[in-house]
Amino acid sequence: MDRYDDALALGVEAMDSEHRRLAALFEQFSTCFREEGSLEHAQSLVQQALSLANEHFEHEEALMVQYAYPAIEDEKRNHRALRLRITTLASTTMAMPAKDQVTLENLADMERQLYEHITGPDRELANYLIAHGVH
Repeated sequence: MDRYDDALALGVEAMDSEHRRLAALFEQFSTCFREEGSLEHAQSLVQQALSLANEHFEHEEALMVQYAYPAIEDEKRNHRALRLRITTLASTTMAMPAKDQVTLENLADMERQLYEHITGPDRELANYLIAHGVH
């Protein structure tokens, strides 16, 4: 994601704000690997992104509890699976040389998974929250 665009805006500002921050960290991490930035900087960005992702998932899950979201268990499973996939891809990416084909494929896969999660399950959650007065 080169930018957080309208396709990703869900209409729940707390979620949108966190998504924008995650997208910005991903973009910095991606740029670091595409342009052969420092490994230390890339590691710092990964740690920040993983920490923010965990906070974001916890925040979403708290909203699900608060507003009795009917698909909460499915979404918690989605979050666990996404955490595992992103962590694995980030670890693999950190072990590869910058600009390597596997690295570029991993970056594209991470971007795709983030986009699909935001436009799929997160959009469903946001629509539910908006219907219950959250903006």
